Amino acid sequence: MKNWFKILFSSALLLGLQAASVQADDAKAPRLTVIELFTSQGCSSCPPADAALKSLRGRPGILTLSWPVDYWDRLGWEDTFAHPHNAVRQAAYNKRLGRGGVFTPQMILDGRIQCVGSKPEKVRMSIEKARAVERPVINPTLAEAPDGKLQLTLPAADVGDMVSVRVVWFLSDATVQIGDGENQGRSLHYTNVVRASDILMDWKGDAAMLTLDPADGLGAGADHVAILLQDDYGHGPIVGAVSAPLKQASTTVASAR
Repeated sequence: MKNWFKILFSSALLLGLQAASVQADDAKAPRLTVIELFTSQGCSSCPPADAALKSLRGRPGILTLSWPVDYWDRLGWEDTFAHPHNAVRQAAYNKRLGRGGVFTPQMILDGRIQCVGSKPEKVRMSIEKARAVERPVINPTLAEAPDGKLQLTLPAADVGDMVSVRVVWFLSDATVQIGDGENQGRSLHYTNVVRASDILMDWKGDAAMLTLDPADGLGAGADHVAILLQDDYGHGPIVGAVSAPLKQASTTVASAR
């Protein structure tokens, strides 16, 4: 049954992504759709959404991020990746989108659209809806400097009043043995797990360059970095994004506490 569910999920998502790809080609403007999943190791409804996020990773025009939340820790298992700031980010999204409270698994697309992450048709429709939104494309770039650090370049752009530049350090793959709670006894796989995040600057649209130290991400247990350009103090619509692997990175396997 699980394999059949994965086949249906992947097929539905593929159809949506093919349609989204055509729209992007028609617009002749490269852009990333950022899909953020708010999930928990203590939530029995989350594994299908975690698997869906894995199936989306690597698709053209898609950047996926998994933000583990801590509010299900009371069920008997403390999420090994959760951080209170992740739940704050989710709550800020929901408040702006007019929703009361929070839930898992929830996907937020481009900071504009939300859906239940475990429902294939909802995810497919949300991807199409997000890709159909007409917006200016801002393409930040990341390049390795001679000293091994990363150079972030922000092109001059009309961003209105201000856009927050957020750095996200994330781990591409991790497997966790769940020792208690609703998923007790299961071995669960996670992709693009956020390990640390912060606002680098408030950007007003002038051409700018920033230097990132990969050691900050590696020290947090990450092997990739993403930059999100986001309105409304970091919780509004995402207007630009880029990601890159970190050198010296290696896959980490997380074990139960």
